[in-house]
Amino acid sequence: MADTIRVAMAGLGIAGRIVLPWFNRTPGVELAAVADTRPPALEPFRARGLRTFDSVDAMCRSADVDVIWIATPNERHMEHVIMAADNGKHVVCEKPMALNLPQAQAMIEAVERNNVKYVQRSKVFDPPVRKMREVVASGQLGRVIQINSWNYRGWLVNNTFLSTELDTERGGGLTYRQGPHQLDIVRSIGGGLVNSVRATTGRWSQDFDTEGNYAVFLEFEDGTPALVSNNAYGYFDTGELTWGIGEGGPQVPVELLYEGKYRQMRPLDPKEKYALPRYAGPADQGTQAGLGEGRHHQPFYGLTIVSCERGDVRQSENGLYIYTDDGRSEIPCEPVAGPRNEVAELFAAVTENRPSVVDAHWGMATLEVILAIRQSSAERRDVTLEHQVPFVGLWT
Repeated sequence: MADTIRVAMAGLGIAGRIVLPWFNRTPGVELAAVADTRPPALEPFRARGLRTFDSVDAMCRSADVDVIWIATPNERHMEHVIMAADNGKHVVCEKPMALNLPQAQAMIEAVERNNVKYVQRSKVFDPPVRKMREVVASGQLGRVIQINSWNYRGWLVNNTFLSTELDTERGGGLTYRQGPHQLDIVRSIGGGLVNSVRATTGRWSQDFDTEGNYAVFLEFEDGTPALVSNNAYGYFDTGELTWGIGEGGPQVPVELLYEGKYRQMRPLDPKEKYALPRYAGPADQGTQAGLGEGRHHQPFYGLTIVSCERGDVRQSENGLYIYTDDGRSEIPCEPVAGPRNEVAELFAAVTENRPSVVDAHWGMATLEVILAIRQSSAERRDVTLEHQVPFVGLWT
């Protein structure tokens, strides 16, 4: 493998647009090609001389690409990951990994059969999440006794969705589309091995027939409990508790969190959605990835508090707060917005010929928790898990 890896983006929706600016800002990584079924989305790249494709299949067969970043609709992740692997391409896959466990298993088999690397897009790469795991793993506060994670924001109503993107059976809705973020955070801090799930999901929106909230109780293999809540209806915002800092890292005055927000009242058709400014402009200028003007901080995905035998840990405005018998101290974290660390992890996994920290088995384990949340809510009982894997370590 050369010192530079050539990455191709499959899908130019919002997930792909968030990532694009980071390729050419990460040493050893370059954007080599893009694929989308919409000619207007491809035109800005074609005008700059970048290779463009109207099908993922054609891009996977290109000899000028080393890695395919899968940001296509969730229901097509399995198809496109297998397609990339069978063409000898390394893979990064957006969350969720797949729609069910047989799909995930087929993806694992394709990756292993073709001896390619797989990196699951994940919040475990966020600096504060990594730092929390470091503190826990060091043992300085004793063992973990409880994890709490809350995320309240208007994900369901302040975004723009097609009806297919809200269809749970096609990988839509809050549980599939946002659950992996929150569960990866909690699983990585807790060591990865969730034993059982008890959950309730809700469909309380008057405008969208999809999950808009969940409350989850996880028990890890060692007995550690975790309480995970997510509410996407857009009333209270946990940014009020996190200095106005949200998922991407930019800071908004707390008093402005509830002012002037777009509120979608119905699913859009494709023509309506892709005519909106956030999709109609150039797809790699960085506005969604936290590369624009203004001060940026470490990202917050809601608020996570880790309780240990001898202290508690939570995010601060610029790092972590550690609470012990000696009072409160602070550990700084780098103010990185966007998926820079995923891109760096991809480069390291490929060039060092090592597994990713969050490989296909990790992606399948998180998917298993997502499916257990749905099953537990439907059947109103605990669900025991079988495909969990440990969080194997950290990286530099």
